[in-house]
Amino acid sequence: MAKGFKYEMYLAGIELDKMSSHSSDNRDILPCTMVCTNCPEYMYSYETLRETWVRACRDKGRSCHERIKYYFNHSAFDRHLKEMIFVIAYGIDHNAGIFLDYKGYTFFKEKMEKAAETGDDLPEVSPVKLSRKTPQIMRVFKSLKDFIVFSDQLRLKNRSIARQRHINGVYSLERINEVMDEKTPLFLAFNAKFSEQDPKKILQIGCVVFSLESQQDCKNYHVYIVKENSPLLSDNISVHENYADFLFASVEVLSITEMLNKFQGHISQVDFVITHSTSSEDIRNFLKAQGLDTEDKEIIDTLTLHFALFPESRKNNSMEEILKKLDIPFENHELQNAGCNAFYVMQMFRALLKKEYCACLSL
Repeated sequence: MAKGFKYEMYLAGIELDKMSSHSSDNRDILPCTMVCTNCPEYMYSYETLRETWVRACRDKGRSCHERIKYYFNHSAFDRHLKEMIFVIAYGIDHNAGIFLDYKGYTFFKEKMEKAAETGDDLPEVSPVKLSRKTPQIMRVFKSLKDFIVFSDQLRLKNRSIARQRHINGVYSLERINEVMDEKTPLFLAFNAKFSEQDPKKILQIGCVVFSLESQQDCKNYHVYIVKENSPLLSDNISVHENYADFLFASVEVLSITEMLNKFQGHISQVDFVITHSTSSEDIRNFLKAQGLDTEDKEIIDTLTLHFALFPESRKNNSMEEILKKLDIPFENHELQNAGCNAFYVMQMFRALLKKEYCACLSL
């Protein structure tokens, strides 16, 4: 993370960036919880920060590790905890978590470095992307006990989410196999990219029509750029050069109406729609909002399939981590493009359905 990088947070008209994240005076004007409007898209997971920095202290020796353990169990952490403003939100892996903005991150890091007493900086930790599907709640904890009780409740909620995703994933695998017993189904893997300034504006849609038996065919790989919104494309999701090594037949710049008509045609010809880290309900709502008809197609989430096959996997379930787990080679910069994402959604889906991954379910 570059030095000097700053997030700005606004809450109910209060510009929190102008408030000290560790000012007890300003903290007192906030209730225990409030909806966070315009929260940063990327924030820092408290759990990841704590685990990473405690591990770093343990690696520095027993005395350093003991000092950090003492810090978390006594009044110093209790005092610092009361001076931080947290955000409760869902990550893109659908797990609920406790997050900090950049100012909270630097404050927490500074206090842990002081408690460790090594004179060295703790390692930097990257922020993670938050889900926009549910409201993000700002929370101030009044005591360490309050924080511990809330954290325990959050863990129980995440276990419940994981159990349900496992059940949903097993059902999806059963449905795929039922259809495969009757015919060779066609699948549509797709991904959409939206404007950061206006999340309702579609910038790109990438999609791949495929079957599990056919060889890769570039005629079925499509990338559509929305002409009206193309000026909003940022440099990191530039178009043509990033698809040079892929099998996309073409990158088309179309009006929103032309693009949606073509995409409707792809939906109509397949049996299943495949996405990553998005529920079937959210996908149906998204497509319906664009005036598209899902025609009762079954929608499969590769993250949900992953939970069915790897039920013990509770963390590190980003697309990058799952691709690594499945030994699918990729470059991080490729995941900034809708077409490349659609390609990797297809690759993940294929890998998850291989016999070696499905054997444990006797499918």
